[in-house]
Amino acid sequence: MSKFKFYITMNCVSFTVLALIYTVLCLFGMSAVNELTILILLLMTTCIAVIIFFTDKLPVNSMGLRTIIDLAVIMAVVFGIGVPPGFIPFDPANVLIVLAMIIVVYFVTFGVLIIKNKADADDINKKISAMKRKK
Repeated sequence: MSKFKFYITMNCVSFTVLALIYTVLCLFGMSAVNELTILILLLMTTCIAVIIFFTDKLPVNSMGLRTIIDLAVIMAVVFGIGVPPGFIPFDPANVLIVLAMIIVVYFVTFGVLIIKNKADADDINKKISAMKRKK
């Protein structure tokens, strides 16, 4: 997958998962979803994708360190955008819920991107095999 498509896909998947989580929270009366909420969530996921695009350029070979960097970026963006206007109340209970949501969204997005990359690689390998058989 080209790098541009990768980050667009990351943004779309994370936004979708986040919107679904907010919808479930809304069903339990723990959140309210409206137009402003959706726009703030889109702003957050887009900013995260842009910043991760740049942090991916850092020479980090450790998957663990890469995950820590990504999660630090995500937390900084989410709390940086969400706390000042009061979108995320800064109390222990809400912070724990938001941290749990960050972890879930991160690993679901990571999993979907791995599946997508694997599918792309399999497709490329099939095309290469077909081309070799034609020779």
